[in-house]
Amino acid sequence: MKGPAAITGMIGALLAMSAGSPAMAGPGADYYIGKTATWIVATNPGGGHDFWGRILARYVQAHLPGSKFVVRNKPGAGHILGLNLIYASKANGLTMGNFSTGVALAQILGRKGMRADLTKMSWLVKLASEPRTMIAGKDSSLMNFQDVLNSKKVLKFSASGVGSGSYMDSFMLATAFGIRHRIIVGYSGSQAPLAMMRGEIDLWIGSEDSAATYVRAGRVRAIAQVGGNIKGISDIRKYAKTAQAKAVTRLMYSMGNLSRIAAGPPGIPADRLAALRAAVKKAVNDKGFRDLAARAKRSLDPAFGDDVRKMVVELINQPPEIVALMKRLQNVKVDMVKHTGPVTKTKRGGRRVWIKYQGKEVKTKISGSRTTVTINGKTAKRKAIKVGMSCTFTYPRPGAESQRVDCKG
Repeated sequence: MKGPAAITGMIGALLAMSAGSPAMAGPGADYYIGKTATWIVATNPGGGHDFWGRILARYVQAHLPGSKFVVRNKPGAGHILGLNLIYASKANGLTMGNFSTGVALAQILGRKGMRADLTKMSWLVKLASEPRTMIAGKDSSLMNFQDVLNSKKVLKFSASGVGSGSYMDSFMLATAFGIRHRIIVGYSGSQAPLAMMRGEIDLWIGSEDSAATYVRAGRVRAIAQVGGNIKGISDIRKYAKTAQAKAVTRLMYSMGNLSRIAAGPPGIPADRLAALRAAVKKAVNDKGFRDLAARAKRSLDPAFGDDVRKMVVELINQPPEIVALMKRLQNVKVDMVKHTGPVTKTKRGGRRVWIKYQGKEVKTKISGSRTTVTINGKTAKRKAIKVGMSCTFTYPRPGAESQRVDCKG
């Protein structure tokens, strides 16, 4: 797997080969001549959001003659930090950026620290769709969604953590359809299909692209989807008979249809916003932009401007019973274990930490927003964890993200 630096380097190399040709200036576009605009990416360098932010900024610049776009990564709090910066910026058309659709859930739930109102923002584009897909092990007896509904046993769903999209999808779908279930946390990325092969979990719900990758590897098979494009499997919406099931699948469809989103703050003057939107549309339709996406194996399903705003408004305006169901997630408790030992190594500024426990090395992942870190009883940053300290991981299992990491030394 490529690290953030390698991915960022690849993006730079691809951009250098594929610079778009300038477009003619038009009404509103003259404002940008000689101006420097800031494009905020609400996550760390490397990865999908950074990829899209950088190529968008480059190609929007190419289609706004005389402008200069500077990309700034502002990670933190599940994209909320970067979003808040965009939202609070001057409405002069010189600050915009991209962030995860997951921030919509923060607004729906009234999460602490969320200061933006997505329905008021100056929407530019959504670049992709990520329909939700359900997968099961290759040798599983679960062949389709009807088998899931008919199952007499408690089905084990996989999720990376309680706050993750996979947890929300699993919890809401299983609850709405009355599926006997247990959600096992701590499996992120490709760990889920491997856990299926070992019989540790039964089902996983995630993006269509990720599911397709796992299916191609021969480890799992797709058995159901919500508005997806995989042939031969059913759409879960067809099984929704109750009002709750219909509302949940509608929410999942809306979330899946609205991915890789970008906007500016509320109140950008109409002529500047029109120029920005026109440049974004030209950028996304630029052959060079599309070639970059294809080379990086990134799928495109764009929508623009006011069409995106309407999709966002529909997503935010959930019925009270769905909001209540989502809020139940905030009170979910997960069984945790505690492992204590000396730190043997750290990587990526404390994002990965290993300790020696009962004669073996065990690893944890540390989130900058979800994991509480203390050193000698005081709150600390993950980067302050050093080799030789004695640390206690509180986590679902070795390799998973820790809820707490308490260190001494």
